[in-house]
Amino acid sequence: MTAPLLSVRGLTKDFQVGTVFSRRRVRAVNDVSFDLPAGLITALVGESGSGKSTIARCLARLEAPTAGQVLLNGKDVLRTERRGASRAYRRTVQMVFQDPFGSLNPVHRIEHFLTRALVLHGRSAAPEALRELLTSVGLTEDMLHSYPHELSGGQRQRVAIARALAVEPKLILADEPTSMLDVSVRVGVLNLMRRLRTDRDIAMLYITHDLGSARYLADTTMVMFAGEIVEGGDALAVMDAPAHPYTRLLLSAVPDPRRSSGYDPIERARLRDAILNPTACPYGSDGTCSRTEPVRHIVGEDQGHPHWVRCHLRAPATGIANRLLKATDDLKKAETTAA
Repeated sequence: MTAPLLSVRGLTKDFQVGTVFSRRRVRAVNDVSFDLPAGLITALVGESGSGKSTIARCLARLEAPTAGQVLLNGKDVLRTERRGASRAYRRTVQMVFQDPFGSLNPVHRIEHFLTRALVLHGRSAAPEALRELLTSVGLTEDMLHSYPHELSGGQRQRVAIARALAVEPKLILADEPTSMLDVSVRVGVLNLMRRLRTDRDIAMLYITHDLGSARYLADTTMVMFAGEIVEGGDALAVMDAPAHPYTRLLLSAVPDPRRSSGYDPIERARLRDAILNPTACPYGSDGTCSRTEPVRHIVGEDQGHPHWVRCHLRAPATGIANRLLKATDDLKKAETTAA
């Protein structure tokens, strides 16, 4: 089996919040572990506040984790203090930020951003190199002399991607790269990311709350809830056979032309209750989840969509999941008959 490009083990991040006299710790990321394969796009999906952007900032070394390891070629980059090693890591791992309007200094021309990225990492900033960078992201050479305010949001985000490509990275951390763009230009940026994956063999961690774009772009998907990854695997398997109540709740909000009105509203209400009110879950009501951490279970094999989930409800030994799904199916059949 091919070794992963980047491995994360037990990553934890706490923040101090409150006033000087009433400080408390808030855990944004709790003991998260995963691998990022080379040359593949991995989506990390979840609602705002789930901790997904904090993970990206820790991987980019913009935030120092409270605990855990980030392994590149088997070496923990978080324990490396040498300047040369840090620069080598940043040549391998680059980040594209959410805000294309705030990530580019308005007083500089586009040429400045690309030239600086090339020079800082010891590469030639010849006109041919600048032209090749812009062409690779679908922009024209004349934009080198433009200021950020003269470009559209989509064009600015393409410049940000070109700047990341300047150091020939192996992994790009894309933190909600299309969320601030008009719908009309989002697909263009997603197609660009897909093409870069194919043409340059670049791996990506695509962070988003948009499950539709994750399904369109990603090879594998991880679902993050309350600082923990609760479900993951092949992107289509996770989307077509969601097992965790939180994943099913997220998908129930995504418009699907194959259905007339999304998920059954009664089922959606039950899913939300199971997440927001632990007593609505058979294992939340007796405190099982707080006492015993759910372990990974392989699910979806009988449906042809094998992947993993961390949920007591889906444990094979309990059979509760099958009874819950059967009850939901029976309810739908009863409503159809009544209609």
